[in-house]
Order: sequence, then structure tokens, then C-alpha cells
Amino acid sequence: MNRIFRHPHVIFLAVLVAANLTLFFPAASPLRIIGSLLLITIFPGWLWVNDLASASLRLTLAAALSYTFTNLITLLLHYIPGPLPMWQLVAALNLVALLPLLWQRDYRNLFPKPHRFLKPLRFKWAYLLILLPALFLRFTNLNYSEFQGDEALIMISAAEAMSGHENALFLRSKGPAEVLMPLALWRLTGTITEGIARLPFALATLYAIITVYLIGQKLTQPHRSPQIIADSPEMLPQKPHRSPQLFADSSEITPLFAAAFLAFNGFMVAFGRIVQYQGMVVWFSSLAFLMLCQWRETRQPRWAFLSGFFLGSGLLAHYDAILVLPALLWLGREGTKKDEPREQNPLTSHFSFLLGLLLVTLPFYLPYSLDPQANRTSDYLGERIGHSLRNNLPAFFQFNSFYSSFYYMVITSILVFGFILWLIWRARWGRWWLTLPLITGVIAVTIYPEALKFGSQNFAGGLFGLLFLVTWLALPMTSIEQALLIWLAVPFLGYNFVVALGLTHIYTIVPAWSLMAALATGQISEREGREESNYEGREENKIETNFAPFALVFAFFAFAFTLFLWNAFVRHDVEYWQDYPQGNLTPFWTPHTELPKAGFFGLAHRAGWKAVGQAISQGDLVGDYGSNEEPDVTTWYTRGAPRACDPYPEFYFMADDLIDPVKLPNDILESAYREVGQFNLTNGKAMKLHQRNPTTLQLGQLDETPLAAQFDQTAWPEAFARSGRGATPAAVNFKQLIKLIGYDLDTRRAHPQGRVSVTLYWQALTNIPMSYQVFVHLERDAGLAAQADGVPVCWTYPTDVWRPGQIIADQHAIALPAEIAQGAYRLEIGWYRPDDFTRLDWLDEAGNPAGTSFTLNNVIIR
Repeated sequence: MNRIFRHPHVIFLAVLVAANLTLFFPAASPLRIIGSLLLITIFPGWLWVNDLASASLRLTLAAALSYTFTNLITLLLHYIPGPLPMWQLVAALNLVALLPLLWQRDYRNLFPKPHRFLKPLRFKWAYLLILLPALFLRFTNLNYSEFQGDEALIMISAAEAMSGHENALFLRSKGPAEVLMPLALWRLTGTITEGIARLPFALATLYAIITVYLIGQKLTQPHRSPQIIADSPEMLPQKPHRSPQLFADSSEITPLFAAAFLAFNGFMVAFGRIVQYQGMVVWFSSLAFLMLCQWRETRQPRWAFLSGFFLGSGLLAHYDAILVLPALLWLGREGTKKDEPREQNPLTSHFSFLLGLLLVTLPFYLPYSLDPQANRTSDYLGERIGHSLRNNLPAFFQFNSFYSSFYYMVITSILVFGFILWLIWRARWGRWWLTLPLITGVIAVTIYPEALKFGSQNFAGGLFGLLFLVTWLALPMTSIEQALLIWLAVPFLGYNFVVALGLTHIYTIVPAWSLMAALATGQISEREGREESNYEGREENKIETNFAPFALVFAFFAFAFTLFLWNAFVRHDVEYWQDYPQGNLTPFWTPHTELPKAGFFGLAHRAGWKAVGQAISQGDLVGDYGSNEEPDVTTWYTRGAPRACDPYPEFYFMADDLIDPVKLPNDILESAYREVGQFNLTNGKAMKLHQRNPTTLQLGQLDETPLAAQFDQTAWPEAFARSGRGATPAAVNFKQLIKLIGYDLDTRRAHPQGRVSVTLYWQALTNIPMSYQVFVHLERDAGLAAQADGVPVCWTYPTDVWRPGQIIADQHAIALPAEIAQGAYRLEIGWYRPDDFTRLDWLDEAGNPAGTSFTLNNVIIR
């Protein structure tokens, strides 16, 4: 046994084999979930960081490399035509995990002892006050809330990519990582639930906390040069060979509070509880920053390579990651400080950074840039940015207060901007004539957002831009400190004063915001320590700070913010968002009595959609439907069941908990529908089922829980991929542009004042040069009796954006007039140009035109 433990790589191989064996366990069983997570989030990168001494850094880098490798492997396997088999993914992950064995020989540090994570920390209890609540807030009840619209679309894309839809990733307007991570996990676990799909994103926000802590250490390393912050320069020992530094030595308090401010930020909790890109963007952006901090200390090109590598990983998640690039460019320049190491050939590191960036981004963005979707994405981003300057500060404060509490927003804002203004005040040349006007201006444009608006342009951002610029010029700063200021300024100015629809994208300021607030806290502690200790002669200018008052404040606010975040994200007997403002705890006063207009993520909600979806799968609810919830959510949970375009579907599913409400025709609901059932939820709310008169069902009061469990047990990828071909196959070729491959026909209400519902499954054969409209007619020899014409998919998906090979489910409902005669009618379909009504020919087997209207079936009107 001792011989085995003297060979850590043998232990690694044994654990890796065990993780692979868990894949033979039943789908979504706990051991299989754990093994699958290890295979995609830890093992692929573990051996690659074997030579790093720091335990925390090694864990973070191993996880980051694993995420990146998993994304790249899954992306490249997706490019292979056909469905993605599990064996290919498992083989590739294991190959990457074992590859370093080819050149590594020393494995003594492969598994750092647990105490090495806490040994350097003076205040271990404080870190537990961060770590334990962070775990609790991100993982407790993670499976409770149903998918929101964006999550549902991501999971549908993952199902389609696994099923072999080659365009599944390109159809989105965002990076692919948010699809690739749950896709890989889903492929390994067999089935999926909300909680399983969210696990990689929850872990990413935890790793972001560690990463920001490590950056905090870089900002306050004791070996760096002394800082000009004292009341008089004589208070600091002068070392002429070292350049002055901005911030006082606070080697424990600053990283501690940086981790705390990030851990208790509501955005980071929210984005750890959803399937979306934000947590990965924050983590990988922070890692790219950290890696260049490492590079500035050592000038080793590998750190520059990793910085570019992780920036690329962030860009695979979302374009928001680009906002850290200005800070990285500043960090990556050749330093001029005498105490900074020099590199013989700086171009080597610059090339390494670029190489790392391109290795990750090119596999996706190169083919994507050649795709028509890239132009549509560009137009989409242009609309989001807008064309005029504005002042979004009210939304900034409202979002932060809503997600993190008004107290968190006030405290961190005072720390960040108070610290910045104090730094300007410390520059003696700017005390009165600059600091006071800036304070006045900042307060004015915050309280009166239109104060600097002239015409269509609001110049409030110029005031804050001046604030950051003056801070830059006020006192000498290290490169890391300057880069931190850039990292804060770019997203803050961009999303508050330039971008038209910033919404929750202000999350991009959170890491730099947390670090700046922590620096302010560290500075306060240093000044307290300076008053209580004999500073002169201390080794490395350290100051022994009395941590007791900070400990009490820290513990109190850790408890308070945990309580607020528990109520907002974890608790579900009362739902903070759905029951706002009553759902807010009384001690957490806020001036915002109204919800933000949009942008709700990670908050507790449950409407009962799993029960509806399972009832449809079991055949209990047959027919198309309408709902007061957005289509993105219902498409996932109904597994692609037809959602009606007209106001007379067979069913209306009415949820009490709503994500994006849809306005319904209440007069029709009251006159033509009756409630036939209700799913009761554990949160005291319900999903009501209304059927069109005359009704055929009477389901009564139903328990949602058992149906939801059955839904999860059958959550295979194939059940969600939008690749259905309909109950009746077909093969009708319209002029080599569009092919009908199948259809569903519902004639149960084929009577006067009723309707005929038909879902047509089209496949694009090539790029279609224009937008055609489809016609669906009921005809007799006497002519047209009823029709349903329009742009496909309820007027939302024109043919000129279809992609070759793509399958589109197109739902139509033909309303039958009261005077329609009984008897047989032909169901005719086809395509026409809306400008001149010229129809497309359909072709026979020989490829010859056979007509402009195809008879799909006969319909009997009763």
C-alpha cells in the first residue's frame, strides 16, 4: 500500500478509471453525475498543472484547463457529421487527461495535501465564512427552479447538437461554451435535470472566487515597493531603487474581502444557478488577468500563453469577455519599473499570448465568421449598443440593489468611489479645485440622470470618464493597479453610458469592482494599524493591523448578505422575484418598490411545466396549446408540442409563476374555454389547464410532483431535439428549395366554427434567396373554403434565414367559418412570393414541375 502512495500518478489513474466506470451506472444516478463532472471539469487538466507549487492556483488552473479542453473537444466532435456518441467524448477526454504522462516524470506534487490550501491563511475562519455560504447559496435547491427562456434555448441547442444538427451552434447569437458544457455533461449522465445542467456553471462561480482572491494577493504582495499613501512621505522608509506603489500592504485583508465581495454578489449567485455564460465569462476573464500578473513577475512565456488561452475560453462563452482585453494589453506591455524582471525577447511572450487566444477561438469563430448568422449577430449587437450616449445609472443601481441588496450596493459603492475620490484628494494638486467638483457632479448625475443631457445625447459618462482618468494621473501606480482601474472603467462606462440595452451585462464589472472595494477596505485597515503600531523599522513595511473590529464587521455582513441571498435565490416557500416586493425581507429596505423591466436570472420560480410536459408525453393532453408563458420555456417542457398561432387552440396552459408573460385574449378564454384541471405545486401556486368547449376532459386537482419526476427520468436528448418529421411522412420537393418531409393533422374539431390544426415539417434544401409565404387551404371544386397563409412558424421565421438541411416545424390552424358545408375537402399546401403571388412548383420524382399546389390529405367537415 505504501508503495502505491509513493506513486501518486497510480492513484490518479485509479480514480480516473473509477470515474469512467460510473458511466455504467443508471442514468443521472448520483455516482454517475459525480464521475461525469470529474471527467469534464477536473481530470482533463489535472496532470497539465503538476509542476505548480501553489495548491489554490493549481486547483483553479486544472479546472479552467478542463473546462476549456471539454469545450474544444465537444466542439470538434460536433463538427463530425451525425450524432455525437458517448464513446467518442469519453475517449477524447481521457486522451487529453493522460497526455502529459508522455513527458512528466516527477509526480510528488500531484496531490497537494489539504492543509496546503489553508496553511498560508491567517484568518481561516473568515475564509470558511466565505466558502460555506458560497457553497450553500449556489447548490442548495439548485434543481428547484424550472429553466428560464435562455436556459431552455441552450438546452434545446445542446439536444440538437448531440442529435447531429450541424448548425445547432451557429444558429445562436452567442458563444458556444454555454451549450457545450451542459451538452458534454448530458451526454455522459444520460438524462438531464435542471440541477445537473447547472452544476458546471455553479462550479465556475466558485472558481471565480478563488481566482479573485489570488488576484487580491498579487495586488498586495509584501515584496513589492512601498506605497505613497501616508499623511506625510517621511512616514515611509524610502528605497530609491524601487518605484512608489499606490496601495498600502494589506496582504491578508484585501484578498479576503475581494473574495467576500465577489462571493456575496447577487449576480454571481444568480449566474451560478442558471445554464448560461456569465459565470464562465467572469471566471475566465479573471484568470486571463491573473495569468498576466504572473507573467509580469516571472516573464515566462507560458503565463502569457495561458492568459490568451483563458481569454479565448471567455470569448467562447460570450463576447463580454473582450472587455478585459484593454486591461490585459496594458499588463502585457514591456514594463519600465527597475524592480520588474525583463525578458530578452518580449515578442516571445506577445506571440505566446496570441497563440493561446487563437488556439481556443479559431475552431469556432473562423467558420462562424463565414456563416450568414455572423451578419445577423452583428446587426443584433448593433441594435443592443444603439447610436447615442445615455445615462443608465438608475438601472445600474436598481439591478444591483435587486440582486445584491441595497445595503451591498451602498457599501461597495462608497468603498469604490470613495476610494477613487480619496486617491485624487491625496494628489495635493487636486484637492479643492478637482475633487469637490467631481463629487458634486457624480452625485448630481446619479440623482438627476438627465442633468447633462443635451438633445439626444447624455454626457454623464464624460464625468465618470474624467473621474477614472484623473485617478490614473493622480498618483504613481503599479502596472497591476493601473490594469485594475482599466478593467473597472471599461465595462462601467460602456454599459452605463454607451450601450442602449445593458441590462444585467453590468455583471462584467463585478470582479474589478470587488477588488477595488477590497483595496479600499485593506487601506482602511492599514491606516488603523498605522495608528496603533510603530511603523518605522518594520520588515518589508508591514503593519500589524488589529483585525478584531474588521472580524466583527465581516462576520455580521457575511451573515446579513447570506440571509438576503438565501431569501432571493434559495428559499421557495416565498419567492422573492415572483412575490416582489412582499417577497423581500423586511430588514433589507430598498428604495426600488418596482421590479426591473427585464433581466431576471437564477431566482426561485416553479410553474409546473414538467407536469404539463409529462401529461402531453403520456397522451393525456392531445392537441395544440396556447399559454401565458413565452414560447422558449414551453417548447422545452412540452418537448416541441405544437403551440398555436391563432387564439383558438385546444388548450390554454395558465401558469401562476411567469418568466416572460404573454398577453392572452381574456374574452375568448372566458367565453370559449373551461378549466378542466389544475396541477398543484409545493410553493402554493398552480398550473391551470383550460380546454376549448365542448370539453372532453375533467382532470380535477393533480399533484405535480410525481409527473415532474417521470419527466426527469425520460429527459433523453432525442426527446428535445427539434427534428421531428411528423406522424405522417411525406416527400414533396418545391423547386429544389424546400422539401416537405412530414406532417401532423388534427381534425377533431373539424366542424363549423371549429378549426383544423396542421403542423408541416419543412427541410431547407439550399440557401433560399427570399422570404416565401406558405399557404394551407381547404378547397373543393367550387373553390377555396378556408385558409391559413403566412410566414412560417407564426410569422417569425422567414425562409431567407433558413439553413440547408435545417428542419422547421411550422404550425397552422385553419379557422372554419360558421357557414362551411359538411363533406370532404382537399387540404392543399404550397409556397408563393408575397410581392406578386407567384407560386413555387412542386416536382415529381423525375424532377419535372407537377403543379403549384400539393394535395396533402382530405379533411371531412362534420
